[in-house]
Amino acid sequence: MADENGGGRVKTVRVNFSLRLKIILTFLIVGMAVSGLLSLSVYSILNAGLLRQMQGRVLDLARLGTNVVDTEALARLRARIAKDLPPDVTDRVESSADFRAVSDQLNRVRGVESKLVRYIYTFAPTDDPKTALYIVDGDVLRDKARQVAGEKTEDISHFSSVFDISQYPVAERALAARVPLVEDSWSWDPDFKVNSITGYAPVFARNGTFVGVLAMDMVDTDVRAIISNATTIALAVVAAALALTVASSILLGTLFTHGIITLDRVVRTFDKDNMDVRSNVRSRDEVGRLSISFNHMAETIQEFSARQAAFLEAYGKFVPHEFLRLLEKGSILDVKLGDQTQKDMTVLFSDIRSFTALSESMTPEQNFNFINSYLRRMGPEIRANGGFIDKYIGDEIMALFPHKPDDALAAAVAMQKKLITYNADRAKSGYGPIAIGVGVNAGKLMLGTVGEQQRMDGSVIADAVNLCSRVQTLTRVYGSSILTTGQTLRALTDPRRFSYRFIDRVRVRGRQEAILLFEILDGESEDQARRRASYKDELARALRLYFGRNFEDCREIVVRLRAANADDKILSIYQRRCENLVALGAPADWQGVEEIEAR
Repeated sequence: MADENGGGRVKTVRVNFSLRLKIILTFLIVGMAVSGLLSLSVYSILNAGLLRQMQGRVLDLARLGTNVVDTEALARLRARIAKDLPPDVTDRVESSADFRAVSDQLNRVRGVESKLVRYIYTFAPTDDPKTALYIVDGDVLRDKARQVAGEKTEDISHFSSVFDISQYPVAERALAARVPLVEDSWSWDPDFKVNSITGYAPVFARNGTFVGVLAMDMVDTDVRAIISNATTIALAVVAAALALTVASSILLGTLFTHGIITLDRVVRTFDKDNMDVRSNVRSRDEVGRLSISFNHMAETIQEFSARQAAFLEAYGKFVPHEFLRLLEKGSILDVKLGDQTQKDMTVLFSDIRSFTALSESMTPEQNFNFINSYLRRMGPEIRANGGFIDKYIGDEIMALFPHKPDDALAAAVAMQKKLITYNADRAKSGYGPIAIGVGVNAGKLMLGTVGEQQRMDGSVIADAVNLCSRVQTLTRVYGSSILTTGQTLRALTDPRRFSYRFIDRVRVRGRQEAILLFEILDGESEDQARRRASYKDELARALRLYFGRNFEDCREIVVRLRAANADDKILSIYQRRCENLVALGAPADWQGVEEIEAR
């Protein structure tokens, strides 16, 4: 065809990138098909011929048996057959000379082909064409002797026991027609893992009376050996043919497709973990031009992938990757407005005490530097304990813990410990210490995206979130470093890991239901935590008195405790409450629940 610049004609060459594979597969398929058909034909012919041979052998041996067996003794035994013979009668018959004689004769017939004949037995017809009765089974006397010796045997076909021939149509026909018959095909015995075939020959007394049928089961041991040898030879021939096919196909494929295969390996090596690989251009033919095109494409993809990775990493700083995982999204590109999921999680809120006054003393630049310096120390403690930061609200941190409430409390304690180190660094630089309050609450949250098509944000919406924010503000009211709720403590997997004390029943703004408030002592300084833990039991006793309306005794305890622990704001709160309730009296509907405007 003519090129666009009006020059000569550009020759188009089609290059088949899977030529080697096609050559190999073509040879293999043809070779396997031919070899398989030949092998299957040989196997079918051999198996059919051996089956016919076995049918003839078993039928001839069954006929021989009818000539060897003492038909008069067998006739006398048949005369004694009856359904449901008592066991003692059966034993007497099987101990009789006639039974032993016939059994010996049957086993002598079996001895002619001892490796092939598994069972030899005789049976007689009944009024039911589907049922026969055993006369003599060649294994009965031997199996009875083995049982007496304590050995395990197969089920014994005793004299006059029922033989259900409904599943053996050839046996039915042999009884009805009284002519020699043999089964048309092999029967698989799952117990012995062998195929067997049965021949049937009628037995007549000297006077011509029909006595019964002699049956013989012959296994395919010899047949399997012959077929196995033939199969081995056939497989060897097939393997040799396939090996020759593969060798020739590989040689031809290599000659024609070496350059394409080399380029294919380079392309398959190129992925997100190995984008530096390039094709080595060895020629200027079609394969060489393809290699040059691949190298240009690889450089473009590598540059784009680097920009995309940087973009996703940067975006992860605004939308946490953990948030996407909870929404079961692979990347931010998969997120749609309204995506949501409900999870059991724990929320943590923290903020800096008196931050407004502190920020007024700093320039905007100093404010940003201070906030970032503080957050840079708090963030790692949250992540180290299995949480992630959902958002910053000025100096306030909102973090989520998707695994267990223990993680959130551990993070709160770690943040308070880190604050001690941070304050020491601030002191070296001439700055005053700061304090933070942390609230923790566990519950069901709705996590998802809110906003509109042009601007959306990840958010969590739940009563548990609002309550956690209120609990955090209560840290100022009670002078506590860490506060949590009763429902959070109940959800802990290891409550003994933390030291805590009950401090109040409160009803915060926006809630009708009162909550139990607990202070986590592990976040205090070691000295303060030890002192507050030392009178935790006494405080608990005082609060039981308080909620039991015994305000005088409660006040006596908290006044005594406050004398040695003036910095414990909880004691001063309950002293003031008790004094007011003693002076004014408690309302009739008083339940000890404080209404607190937590903002």
